[in-house]
Amino acid sequence: MKEVQVLFEQIKIDISNGKSEEEIFQLILPLLEKDPQTGGKLAELMVALPDQKVGGLLHRMFETSQEKKIRKMIRRSLYRLKSKGVVVEEVFPDRKESILRPLRVEPPQGFGNVYDLSWNRFLIITLPHPGRGWMVFHGLVHDTKGLVNFSGEEISRKGLKDFFDEIRKASPTPVVEMEASYVGFLFTQAYQLTLANGGIPPPDYLHLKSEVEKIKKEYPSPLAYSYLQVDEIIGNDRILMKGADLLKSDLFYIWRIEEDLLRPFAEEVREAEESKIVLNPVQKEARFQGIYQRALMDLFSEERRFLYRRRMEEMAYVLFKLGREEEAKISLAVALDLEKPLNPIQPNPFLFQLVIRSILGLLAESYEEKSREPSLIVKP
Repeated sequence: MKEVQVLFEQIKIDISNGKSEEEIFQLILPLLEKDPQTGGKLAELMVALPDQKVGGLLHRMFETSQEKKIRKMIRRSLYRLKSKGVVVEEVFPDRKESILRPLRVEPPQGFGNVYDLSWNRFLIITLPHPGRGWMVFHGLVHDTKGLVNFSGEEISRKGLKDFFDEIRKASPTPVVEMEASYVGFLFTQAYQLTLANGGIPPPDYLHLKSEVEKIKKEYPSPLAYSYLQVDEIIGNDRILMKGADLLKSDLFYIWRIEEDLLRPFAEEVREAEESKIVLNPVQKEARFQGIYQRALMDLFSEERRFLYRRRMEEMAYVLFKLGREEEAKISLAVALDLEKPLNPIQPNPFLFQLVIRSILGLLAESYEEKSREPSLIVKP
C-alpha cells in the first residue's frame, strides 16, 4: 500500500506540473504489470484528484487490466469522478475484444496561467493529429480588450515537449492544466469581445476559428465552481476576512489598479501628508482612511466588481490546481462577496487592501522619480 501511496503522490505532482497523460501512464504501467491488484487501490486514491486527465488515466488502466474485480473498481472510480463534475468517457461492459484494436487518440488538452501586469493571460490548446504530431493553438487574451494575439502551428511530439519547456522558462507565473473545451470557450469569448470593441481579430484566429469552436463548450460558470465546495465558502466571514492576505502571495503581488484611475486619490493622500494643519496621528490616519474608502466606492461600480469577481474566480481555479486549496477558497470567497454592493462600513477586505496598496505604490513611485530629478540649487 505504501508503494501505491507514493505513486499517487507522484501522479498528483506530475498533473500539477502539466505532464501529459501519456507520460504519467508510463509511470503507472510498470506497477500494473508487476502487481495488477494495485490498479484497484490506485484507482480509488485517484478519485481525490478531480481532473480530466485522471479520467483518461483511469480509462487506460481499465483497458490494461484483465481481472474483472479490478476493472469493476476502476469503473466505480470513474463514476465517482464523474459525480464530482469531471467530464469522463463512458466505459462499456466487459466483452471479448477484437484482436485489431483501434489506435487510441489522446484528447485535446488545455493550459493557462494567471494575469500579468497588463491583465493578459496566456492560453494553450494542444490537439493531437494521429500520425502527424500535434496542432497547438496559443495566444494572449485580455478580459476587457479581447484577443491580444493568437497563433496556430503543427509540431511533433518532441517539438511539443520543447514548446512547453520554453513556455515554463519564459512564463513568470506557473502554467496549469485546464479543460481544453474551457480554454476554447475563453478564446471564443475573447474573440467576441474584440468584435464588440470594434477591433480586428488576429489573422491566425480567423483562419483557425472553426477548429477552436469544435473544441469549446459553453460553461455557465467558471471552472472553480466544479472543484470547490461553494456551500462551505459563501457567507463564511472567517474565510472572506483573509482576503487581504492574498495580496502578499506571489500570484497577486503584481496586482495594481490602473494609474489614471488612482491618481486623483493619490494626490489627495499626498496633500494630506504635506498639510500644514496640525493633526494627531489618529486624526491623520482617519483622514487617510476616508480617502481610501471614497476611492473604493468610486472606483468599483457594479461593472468593475463583476470584472474583478471573474478575475478572482479564475485565480481560484489556478490556485486549486497548484495545490493551494486554502488560498483558492479565499479567492472564491472574495469573488462571491463581489456579487453584493460594496459596504463602506465593512468593505471587501481584498479590494480595500488593493486600493490602499495601489495608492501607496503610486506615491512611492512618484517620490522616487522626484528624488532622481537634478537639483536646480547651485552649491557654492
